[in-house]
Amino acid sequence: MPRTYRIHPAIGIARVGDSADDYFIGPEAPGVPPSLQKPDAPPSPNGTYKDRQGRIKRQGVRFRIYEYTHDDANVLVQVREITSTEAQIDWDVHLANLKAAAPRFDANGRRNDGVSESKLIIDAGRQHISVAEQCMKRLRGSFQGSADHAIEVTLGDLLTDNAGRLIILGGFGASQSVAPTAERQKIEHYANNDDWCDDTSDGPVRATIQLHGTTEAIAAESAWVIVAPPDFAPPIENVITLYDVVYNMMAKFDPSLAVSETTTISFTRDIYPILRRVSDMHWVSAVAAGAHGPNMSGHFISHLALLSSKTSQAAGPRGRIFTKLRNPPGGGGNMPKLPASTKEDENAQPITVGLTEAQYKRMEKWAKGEFEADWDGQEPTPLTLDELPVQDRPHALDRAALEACVGGGFFPGIEVGAMMQEEGTYDQARPFRIKAQLPPGTLTARMAVPWQADFFFCTFEANMDWWPGQRPNQVFRGNGRDGWVPSTWETPERMVKEWSKLGFVVREKDKDRYIEAERDEVL
Repeated sequence: MPRTYRIHPAIGIARVGDSADDYFIGPEAPGVPPSLQKPDAPPSPNGTYKDRQGRIKRQGVRFRIYEYTHDDANVLVQVREITSTEAQIDWDVHLANLKAAAPRFDANGRRNDGVSESKLIIDAGRQHISVAEQCMKRLRGSFQGSADHAIEVTLGDLLTDNAGRLIILGGFGASQSVAPTAERQKIEHYANNDDWCDDTSDGPVRATIQLHGTTEAIAAESAWVIVAPPDFAPPIENVITLYDVVYNMMAKFDPSLAVSETTTISFTRDIYPILRRVSDMHWVSAVAAGAHGPNMSGHFISHLALLSSKTSQAAGPRGRIFTKLRNPPGGGGNMPKLPASTKEDENAQPITVGLTEAQYKRMEKWAKGEFEADWDGQEPTPLTLDELPVQDRPHALDRAALEACVGGGFFPGIEVGAMMQEEGTYDQARPFRIKAQLPPGTLTARMAVPWQADFFFCTFEANMDWWPGQRPNQVFRGNGRDGWVPSTWETPERMVKEWSKLGFVVREKDKDRYIEAERDEVL
């Protein structure tokens, strides 16, 4: 019977960290937090995001290969993972950073205009690794800018686990300027800073397999990896995740994924996650706390008994919530309160980002009472990857990677920008996959350079929530709420030097409360 081989996750996410040796694997099943320790290590109940020296661990992404068997009628009959037990697996990764040669974000012209692209592009080249190689393979490129001498930039590392799966680690969060004077090394813009580089990147992930006892090398459907800044509030999901954005794009290519009149809407599966995400924002945003904090009508998880009901008493509250939502094509309300862009007039209201079409249509059906009232009073316990049926594991990997990422607003964003909303980014014949013909580095090219610049300047955006589920605005520290970035940090260069001293938002042990932890005591 016909067999195909695919790499999952289709789009993987790695994150930078300044720990020299320690790393962990990012989420691999929806709703299941990572273990915060190296794979194949003994289980530890006290995982942390920083190592013993207080440095941030790199978040790696693990890629696997699945075999899909179809019958002669093209009906899927079996899914299984292919590991080194079944085959010789050879991996191929190409990471690049195109930021310094990309068009300026929200402006005309190119960054570092007048400097040759060959001096600006950090390209690690195509690198290969197999299970037989027992050590990390470092991915390096160089950056010169307008300087006389190039500097070496580490974009990441490759290694394999005991089953031959590929693990990609990103860079160490090192950003630097090659400008000749201190004055020219200053960071002046949230996104465009000439002669600066960082070690984020992206690119294709390929593999060939040779099943034991055969002589044919088979190419698996390729995937893509994005190396991004850290997620400083891992348990707080963005109202719109990158998975929501990518799913919405896939629905344009595959009508079976679109929300239609006949689509069954589950409160527990489709509506509750959105209400929970909004309610949780108050842990990382004072703006959100004003309407969605505890004891507020917008703290939706305090009213689930009513909002999950199809009774006549629930119709009014459901309708009022829906009318506050911004319609994706325009119009409607003004929620969620997430800016997609700013305007030149500082007194003008920012343009806000809306839910995706799929999210909005699900909420619309819920408001009309066209949903399954299947809420039993508590959130279902998520299943780990190994607990899921094997046929569900590939998409679980795809979804878990993207649900931990920002889906708006893309100004420019955290992991990747607005090109994820463009049809030309995807291979329409391969669901959830980036077009293989795109050059490495394309997805992150127009992101902020260095990434710390955007993290710093967002501190001063009053009454705006850009990405609080990733980069907190305010956090709970001790007995009160305080700014995540120290008020003493007066320049973006301070963020470049001391970003790893910032804390992570975590769930307080044995409590339904999210607090800041692992913050360096000197801040």
